[in-house]
Amino acid sequence: MPDVNGLSMSGALVQATANKTRMASCVMHLFKFGFVPTPTTVLATYLANECDYDGYAPLTIATWNDPVLAGQAWATFAPTQTFRWAHDTDDVGNQVGGHFLVTAGGDLMDYSIYDPSIPMQGTGQAVIKTPVEITPAG
Repeated sequence: MPDVNGLSMSGALVQATANKTRMASCVMHLFKFGFVPTPTTVLATYLANECDYDGYAPLTIATWNDPVLAGQAWATFAPTQTFRWAHDTDDVGNQVGGHFLVTAGGDLMDYSIYDPSIPMQGTGQAVIKTPVEITPAG
């Protein structure tokens, strides 16, 4: 029988707690619908597909909350982030396909794909998401 490795619930908590520190001052970016990231997609490709709708700017997440138990995983979560469409001079709109998180040190951490995608094309539209780092035991 081959060796089996696993992460205990207490070990997952240690890692999830480290996520709170690691993700402090990270930056949340949005990417355009049609771009389909994979685990091997590099940061430069995300940035090339980043949203550019009126009023768009990535958001810095200063602090994260303590981990909470979510089934057989620990979830470290950030405050809810709100991106708003805000008219400027050229009325650019995007269909938002998801978001990606970059640490304060510039390392790409993870991504989320939105299903369905979210329109950001006019007054009153917003993307409202709560980023979560999941650390499963097993």
